[in-house]
Amino acid sequence: MAKTFSVELSMREAPDEAQARAATALKQPAAAVGLRLKNRGADELVYRPRVGFPFLVNLWHHLNGEQMTVKFEPKATGGTLVTISGAVAGGRHGLAANREHWSEALGASV
Repeated sequence: MAKTFSVELSMREAPDEAQARAATALKQPAAAVGLRLKNRGADELVYRPRVGFPFLVNLWHHLNGEQMTVKFEPKATGGTLVTISGAVAGGRHGLAANREHWSEALGASV
């Protein structure tokens, strides 16, 4: 079963700028936990398991419920509150739940 995680970070940019920067900056950190960008919403980025060979392994990751959502909300004091939440395989949970893993890529504060 996939293990859930949730991390909150703070960015100085406005939500739309933060989302645009995060879409490219999170490519490697997301790949490290076995996910890739699947969809861009109004205030969120949606990540799903990578597609590749062997197909049975890929199917297992999808059925296991592995996924991640990155939400961008404006803060009252200015800037953006970034919430990264989802579920990943047990072996990658420690990395996914590590705030520094995400904050380094985004240049965000914890």
